[in-house]
Amino acid sequence: MFSIFTEHTVFIFRFFLCKKALLTICLLFFLFFPYYNLLAQQNGTEEPEVENLVRSVRFNGNSYFSNGDLERVVRTQTNREIFGIPGATLWLGLYRISSRLGEAPRILNRNTVAQDKERIRLFYNNHGFFSAQVDTTVERIRSRRYRVIFHITEGDPSVIRSVTYRGFPEDMDPRTVERFYSRSPLIREQINDTTYSVNRQYSVDQISVERNRVIELLHNNGYASASRDSIIALIRRDPENPLELDMMMRIRPGPVYTFGDVRINLEAPGISSNGSVRSDTLMGEPFTIEPNRLILNIDEQARTRSRLLQQRVLFKPGERFDNRIYMSTVNQFQTLQMLSVRQFSLTESGGQTDFSQSQLPVYLDLETLPRHQIRSDLFGMQRVGPGAGAGIQYSNNNIFGRAERLEIGLSGSYEYTGQSNFDNPRSFEISTNYSFPRFAYPFTAFNNDRRFLNPRTRFQLSYGQIRQINFNVDDNVRFSTRYQANHDRTTASFFDLIELEWFDANITDSFRESIQQNTENDLLVELILNDYQPQFTSLSRYTFRNTATHPIRRDSGFFLEASVEVGGNLPYLVETLFISREDSLRGTIPSFSISGRELAYSQFIKTSFDYRRYYTIGSNSVFAWRGFAGIAYPYGLSKTIPINRRFFAGGTNDIRGWDPLTLGPGSNDRNINPINGGDIKLAGFMEFRNTFSRNFLSTNWILAAFADFGNVWLGPRNEIDEGKFSLETFWEEIALSSGIGLRLDWEFVILRLDLAYRINDLGNEPGTNILQRRMFHFGIGHSF
Repeated sequence: MFSIFTEHTVFIFRFFLCKKALLTICLLFFLFFPYYNLLAQQNGTEEPEVENLVRSVRFNGNSYFSNGDLERVVRTQTNREIFGIPGATLWLGLYRISSRLGEAPRILNRNTVAQDKERIRLFYNNHGFFSAQVDTTVERIRSRRYRVIFHITEGDPSVIRSVTYRGFPEDMDPRTVERFYSRSPLIREQINDTTYSVNRQYSVDQISVERNRVIELLHNNGYASASRDSIIALIRRDPENPLELDMMMRIRPGPVYTFGDVRINLEAPGISSNGSVRSDTLMGEPFTIEPNRLILNIDEQARTRSRLLQQRVLFKPGERFDNRIYMSTVNQFQTLQMLSVRQFSLTESGGQTDFSQSQLPVYLDLETLPRHQIRSDLFGMQRVGPGAGAGIQYSNNNIFGRAERLEIGLSGSYEYTGQSNFDNPRSFEISTNYSFPRFAYPFTAFNNDRRFLNPRTRFQLSYGQIRQINFNVDDNVRFSTRYQANHDRTTASFFDLIELEWFDANITDSFRESIQQNTENDLLVELILNDYQPQFTSLSRYTFRNTATHPIRRDSGFFLEASVEVGGNLPYLVETLFISREDSLRGTIPSFSISGRELAYSQFIKTSFDYRRYYTIGSNSVFAWRGFAGIAYPYGLSKTIPINRRFFAGGTNDIRGWDPLTLGPGSNDRNINPINGGDIKLAGFMEFRNTFSRNFLSTNWILAAFADFGNVWLGPRNEIDEGKFSLETFWEEIALSSGIGLRLDWEFVILRLDLAYRINDLGNEPGTNILQRRMFHFGIGHSF
C-alpha cells in the first residue's frame, strides 16, 4: 500500500488525556517508597532486623579503572538507589512489604569481602598490573549498617612488545595466513615472517581473542580437533625492563580431517514414520568424493523433494573439513522457513566428536513445520487520530515440495477524527507473497556460489485503497520481484529487479479549495495538485546491509545500509515505442482504471546511506548515534520525484519534534504551502540511554535523552523555489529537536515513550515559548 501517508504505531493509552494524573502518581510513588524503612521505624511497624546491611562500597587508589568497572568485579554490593540518592532504596522498601516485590537486603558477608579482594587483584593482573595490591576495611556506619572500602595500590602496567606465531601448518594457503595477520586486532607492524610488533598493554581478554582467532582459522582449514590446549601463549619478560613483555603463540594444529558420510533425516511433525520413509543415497560426482555418501531419509508425509535437501549442503563428503562451511550448511536448513533443525552433530548420538578417525561424519535431524497456518493480528495506530486495525494471513509452507511459501493476507484500519464515520480515515489492503529458497532466472547460476548464502526469490502483489481527510486513493496496485542473499553472518544483499506501482488518487474538494485560497503562486498550486494525479512508478533497486548489533537491544555494534535505485525507465520505453514519438513525449501512459485518466511517470535516480553506531558505557548506559544522507535526482523530461519515492522528515522514528512527514522542505510552512517531501535529506540523531532499574515489575526501566536534527529539501531541477537546497543557506534550515524518554525493556519487546521539544523551529515566530512546541511519541522498539 502507498505507505508514506500512513505511519502505524501501537498504542496503549493516550498520554495527554491523563498526563497530570500519571505524573502525580509517579511522583508520590518515587517519593514515598524510598523512605519506607524510616517511616516504618517511626511508627513501630517494621519487623526487627538482625542482618548487617551493606550501605556503601567504595574504592580508594584506583585511577586506571573506574568505580563502575570495579563494581562489576566484586560480589559485595549495596541495595539499588533511585538516581543514586543515598538511602533511597525503593526496591528494598518494596521487599519489606512483600518478598515477591523489590530485592532482598544486601547482607555483609566477610568471606565474600575476602574473596572480592582476590577478585580485584586477579582483575588487575589480567590487565597487566602484576604488582597490584588490594586491602580492605569494613566500617560501621550505625547499627547494623556498614561501609566496605577496598584500598588498591595499582602499580604500573606491563606492555606486550611483540608476538611470534610458531606452528602454523605448512600446507595452509599463505594467502589465508596473510589475511589472518592483516585482520588481527592485536598486532601492528610486521618484524619478520612470523613476528609482529604489538606495543599494547597486556590483556588476557585480547590474548584470548587472538587465541580464538587461531582456533577458528585451524577449524576452517581442516584441523577440526584444535582446542584451547592446542594454542599456548608463552610470555617472556625483558630482563632490563620487566614491564616489557614478548609473547610467543605456540600452535599445535593436530591432524587434518575430511567430511565423512552425510546423513539427513527429515520427519513430518507429530507423525511416526511407520516405515513410510524414502531413502536416497548419492555417491560420486557431482555430489560426493567416492567412496563417501550423502544419505537422505525423508518421511513420505513430509512431502519434500530430495533435491531440496541435497542443494542445501554446501560441501562434498570427502572434502577437507571446514567448520565455516559446515555451520553455513546448518544455517541453510534453518532459514528454509519450512522445517526446524532438531539436532546437528558430527556424531550419530549428538555427543562429543570422535577425533580418532580421519573422517568426520555429519548428522542432521530435521522436522517439517505445519503445512497450513492462519495468523490474525490486532494493532493500534495514531496518525491524525486514534485508531485500530486488524489483519489475517494464511500461509502454505512447502507448497510444491521445494520449500516454496505462499502467503495471502488481508488487513484494514480505521482512525477516529471526530467526523462522520464515512469521512474518517481508513484503509484496506490485500496482498499475496510467493517465495522460494533459491535464485530464479536470470540469477540461477549463483545458486551454488558460496558467496551467496541462503538465496531467496520473492514475488509480491498487493492491492489497496486509502481514505484520508484530504485525499482518497482509489486504486493502489504494487508488484515486485526481489532477490536476496546473505554473504556472511552480518552482511546481506537485496536486489529488487523490478518494482511496479500504480497509484490512482483524488484530492477532496475542500482540500483543493484550501490550496487555491492559501497559495498565491499559481505554478506552486499546479505542482502541488500534480502530486495527487494518477501515477505509475517502475524501479530497480540494490540494497546492501551490514548488521552487527542486536536487533532489539541495540546496545553495541553498528548498523549500515546503503541503497541505489533507478526508476521510470519502463514507462518511458512504453511511451517511446508504442504511444508517442520521441519529439512529442509527455511523460504519461494510458491508465487501465475505470476513470480512464492518464498515468504520469518520472525518470529518476536515488541513493541513500544510513549508518548507526552503538557504544556501551559502563554496565548500565548506552550512547547511540545515527547519520542519514539521501538524494534523488530526476532526469529526462522529469522535474520532480514521484511522491512515493521522496524523502520525508518528522515522526516517532525520525526527527521527533515534528509530526510524521510534516517537516520541510527547507523552512517551508506546510500550513501555507503543503509541499510533500523533498529530493534531498540530511539528518543526524543522538541518544543516551541509562538503565536505572533492572527487573522491576519484570522489566528493565531505561531513561533516555536525545537530540535529532536535519531536514529535507527540493532538488535543483524542481520548479518550486520554496524549500530548495542551497550550499550557502542549508545549514540555516536545519531543524533541531531534543527531549527525554522512557523505555520499558522486556527483552523480547521495548515500549518507548518520548517527549520532544522543538529547539530550532523553522516555522515559528521568534520569541515563541519552547515549552509550547512539544511533541509526544509512543513507539515499539528503539527509535534507531
